[in-house]
Amino acid sequence: MGMLFLCVVFMSYSLSINNLFFTWSKHSDFRLRIPNWQVRTGEKVFLYGRSGEGKSTLLNLISGIENRYTGNIQVLGQDMATLSQRQKDTFRANNIGIIFQQFNLLPYLSAEQNILLAQRFKSIKQSSQLEQLASICERLELNSHLLKQKAAQLSVGQQQRVAVARALYGSPALIIADEPTSALDTQTREQFIQLLLDSAQSSTVLFVSHDMSLASHFDQQLGLAELQQQESVTDVA
Repeated sequence: MGMLFLCVVFMSYSLSINNLFFTWSKHSDFRLRIPNWQVRTGEKVFLYGRSGEGKSTLLNLISGIENRYTGNIQVLGQDMATLSQRQKDTFRANNIGIIFQQFNLLPYLSAEQNILLAQRFKSIKQSSQLEQLASICERLELNSHLLKQKAAQLSVGQQQRVAVARALYGSPALIIADEPTSALDTQTREQFIQLLLDSAQSSTVLFVSHDMSLASHFDQQLGLAELQQQESVTDVA
């Protein structure tokens, strides 16, 4: 009974961090310390902080892009430190949708090809998602003409919507968004937030921004400085 209880509690978190410490090098002044942080499955979290405080670095640690750290990071029940880089890439492709601040679109591919790109890296191919893709593109106002254009030919706002569609496609368990509204005006920003949260109802969302006007849309609002001031905890046997 005790083991079953611990398993249920453990799996109720999409993200669990304990005693995380990161620095670029022993000579660097930058330090990122997060003693303890958990995000429940399906929760929508708004994380804010000053520029240069380490928000993007934290996202890279969570998604397995950055590996130099001590402590424990559990993502969807997986201890990220136990995976090789290739396994991390596969895990990310199968489970995490990422909206990068700089979009990270391949300029020579069409918008549609960029959206579908992550499918190539999935260990399990999904062949029945064309209706879902059409629905996402319709809500993001990505018509068939735009989808056929190369990413380099799109406006900044259009590239942003393509990056969002790519992250939402396949209904990932965790969606990470790094300052995704920076190129949008106020009205479009509100529409984007509503679209993201509506489309990611069953997913956990970790949304990073400095724009506090967006915080009220989320279940939890946290400052990175606040996270770093919490006391550490140890696992109870």
